[in-house]
Amino acid sequence: MIPFNLEYYAPDNLDEAVELFLTLEAENKKPVYYGGGSEIISFSRHRKINTGAVIDLKSIPETRIFEVKEEKLITGANATLSILTDQDIYPLLARITRHIADRTVRNRLTVGGNICGKLPYREAVLPFLLSDSEAVLAGPNGRRKEKLGNIFDKRLRLDKGELLVQLLTPLSSLKFKSWSRRREKHGPVDYPLLHLAAVEDGERISVAVSGLCAFPFRDLGLENMLNDKNLQVLEKVEKSLTLLPGDIRSDDIGSADYRQALWKHELSEMLNEMEGAR
Repeated sequence: MIPFNLEYYAPDNLDEAVELFLTLEAENKKPVYYGGGSEIISFSRHRKINTGAVIDLKSIPETRIFEVKEEKLITGANATLSILTDQDIYPLLARITRHIADRTVRNRLTVGGNICGKLPYREAVLPFLLSDSEAVLAGPNGRRKEKLGNIFDKRLRLDKGELLVQLLTPLSSLKFKSWSRRREKHGPVDYPLLHLAAVEDGERISVAVSGLCAFPFRDLGLENMLNDKNLQVLEKVEKSLTLLPGDIRSDDIGSADYRQALWKHELSEMLNEMEGAR
């Protein structure tokens, strides 16, 4: 049970949603957009979120689609993780989302809620970063498209009142050779100690990571080093520790030293497998 009162709104379209946000913000109700709602409800129960109003976006058709159109895979922000797990269009996306919570919870969790959430893992963003997907956004200044990698820096950087509508993924990127490895403490649906995902397009390896730092990331400086043909695998693994975009995470499920050991092992495994395939 949420220990405070709040107002609930369910707009029919994006313009109405944004207008509601601006009106409620002007009334100092600290509105939040609502998709699956699992994280908002959980954080509210522990008073980590205190809002006077939620704007439920699930009735807006553009946010719920999952389809191929004009050489792009269109993923609505309110597509559930179960939908993404069950599809066979983008296998890497299915593999990554399969371990985010259990089936019952994935029926409620949405890709937008995962990517925009406050938890440090947000694993659903990894395949979209690796595929150079675009984000479709809507806000007070209208709609815009941005490369996801340009606006995801530790978290999705949205303007005030802006919301994620869709992710557009070029079909050509879904054909890349892919690799992923997730390590947990208690079981396959536990939070990850480390989740390393990679793709190889025939010339270059790209990597995206969750669990290692306090945020998910894809770092081009790290990738440039990993693709340096003058370095051996063990050299790359050691040098990678100096190029991480943040400190290695330490918490009650794993120390920084343990996560570092996992990182070195899995990165080595990935490089040996992916480089051997060239």
